[in-house]
Amino acid sequence: MKTPARSLRLAAACSLLAAIAGCGGSSTNNTSVSLSGTVAGLTDNGLVLSNGISSVTIAANATTFVFPSRVLIGSSYLVQPSALPPTLTCTVAGGSGNVINGDDITTVKVTCVKRNNLGGTIAGLANAGLILANGSDVVRPAAGAQSFTFPTKVGQGFSYGVTVLQHPAPQSCVVVANATGTMAAADVTNVQVNCQ
Repeated sequence: MKTPARSLRLAAACSLLAAIAGCGGSSTNNTSVSLSGTVAGLTDNGLVLSNGISSVTIAANATTFVFPSRVLIGSSYLVQPSALPPTLTCTVAGGSGNVINGDDITTVKVTCVKRNNLGGTIAGLANAGLILANGSDVVRPAAGAQSFTFPTKVGQGFSYGVTVLQHPAPQSCVVVANATGTMAAADVTNVQVNCQ
């Protein structure tokens, strides 16, 4: 025969176990979700992803990732690279949203592609002061330079457009060939700049 004290202890133990297990006996976390996804094309080390709460370093040739910290239900998330491998550029698809229920998020997709040099030749540059631009990336060839390479590489499949941002007074320079294009599998070295 159970004593009242023993029954109370048993009931308290059952309540504690139920609280640990969660509602309905489930072992899932009902206040936050896991955030993970897939990776393609990661052939080098150095990729770090951040979601505003935590970050994860992903090794070369990895195909999946999971953030160490869970995301609270009702909050938003934004996955983006905070560091890139030296030879690659990586983009994120499905990396932002709001957590509206208790389902884990597994649909983030990271795609990495090789980066290549962008450059070309210069004819007639007698003075200093020339500045060439590809978007926000700039290069300042010295007087007499016959070639140039932008400091930031361009990812395969990404477009580029080389313009003259500043002329080397009193000269005037023009990009006469191959100013725009899409980066392929090899370095672009055929942009041509003429100065007069």
